[in-house]
Amino acid sequence: MATVYLGHLREAVQPPGRLVALKVIKEVYSLNTEFVTMFSDEAKIVSRLSHPNIVQVYELGAEGNRLFIAMEFLNGQSLWHVWNACRERGVRLRYDVAAWIGARAAEGLHHAHELHDPHGNLLNIVHRDVNASNIFITYDGRVKIIDFGLAKAANRLSKTRAGMVKGKLAYMAPEQAVGQALDRRTDIFALGTTLWEVTADRRLFKGEDDVETLERVHAADVPDPTMLVEGFPEDLWHVLRRALQREPKARYRDAAEMSVALDRVAMSEGRAVNQDVVGGIMQALFTEEKAAHDKWIAEASVTVAMGLEMPVMRPGVSVSESLAQMPDVPMPQQSTTLIMSTADFAPASSRMMPMAAPSQPAHHGSQPPVLSARDFVERPSTPALHGPGPGHAHGPGSRTPAMPGRALDPRQSSFPPGASGEAAIPLVQRKRSPVLWLVLLALGVAVAAAVFLVLVLRHR
Repeated sequence: MATVYLGHLREAVQPPGRLVALKVIKEVYSLNTEFVTMFSDEAKIVSRLSHPNIVQVYELGAEGNRLFIAMEFLNGQSLWHVWNACRERGVRLRYDVAAWIGARAAEGLHHAHELHDPHGNLLNIVHRDVNASNIFITYDGRVKIIDFGLAKAANRLSKTRAGMVKGKLAYMAPEQAVGQALDRRTDIFALGTTLWEVTADRRLFKGEDDVETLERVHAADVPDPTMLVEGFPEDLWHVLRRALQREPKARYRDAAEMSVALDRVAMSEGRAVNQDVVGGIMQALFTEEKAAHDKWIAEASVTVAMGLEMPVMRPGVSVSESLAQMPDVPMPQQSTTLIMSTADFAPASSRMMPMAAPSQPAHHGSQPPVLSARDFVERPSTPALHGPGPGHAHGPGSRTPAMPGRALDPRQSSFPPGASGEAAIPLVQRKRSPVLWLVLLALGVAVAAAVFLVLVLRHR
């Protein structure tokens, strides 16, 4: 529906030369009044939001009949990609880190929920599409809520028709799945679903088809992850259980309250979790991707410095997932210049990229040992199955770990996070093969025997 380009702000805007993401409506949709209105509404909603945990929008403009939004350029990966990267390496994201990321996302949502109009009236903004692909983490550890394309506000121009369901089915709240009235607690439920999946390392409500998924969402029967995953923190489950209550009135009253609860979990293990820690994890997980992104951005900066304003195609390096969403602040028309395109390889509509399922059944029994940052970076990764996500979801009350199965529908998924470069701080948990230990033990015995023989021969 829209394509993301790389652009920069002209001299008329401060600071000039800043790289931005340009989200441009595709020509085929430019005559679709409903879509154009929704696209414009996204900019109008986000332009009124200014918070460290929400992507920033700079300008809503038009070039001929093509609308575009100029927004904050973010260099990083979605939580979905973080979770996928962990699975590819056979590691698990630390629970305290996941809780910290969730707390930052909750803070961003609370800011949106609390937005008032110039007359002091609450706008009642609801994101309606909270999931791991719309929680973005930069390589320096910042957490951003992105993609307000389905956001609902009291004064929105394009009203959602009564009973119309919008959003990804597997992340809907029960009231959303049946087209009932929504409020901020709908987003709280979706954030709870996302965090449950990331920390339990399996799907929660995803069924074999849309009908089964909606039935599971409506029932809101949430398995106890402490019974599924050995060592799952009770305090984290307490937070998720409240967020995932079927009745909205039983959930947290607002996202700020949920954020405070998640921060308590993040601090409960006595290890520092902050932006630097998460940034270290991101750079360890995505070393090659970050290097490619940095090189691509450097080339774009040279293009800006040389004053080139012709579009330059740069296929091959996808930065689109990091191209966030944009707010609408009154600015001069034509203040943004297109310098590079990701159209050939990274459309905005494909922000949810495939997530690999584990190459072996999910972990049974004891949790894998904790690794240091150095171990995490140097250990070989586990091959992943190339598909959008884990296989079949658990049924209500299921006590068995999820097994790899059919690929997920990429339209109904999202997720995963990342630490400090200090090697002494454990970042993730890793599954180790018993065969490796047997090989190492055999080598140790052989070395000991050789040393013993040398000593015996010397004394003769």
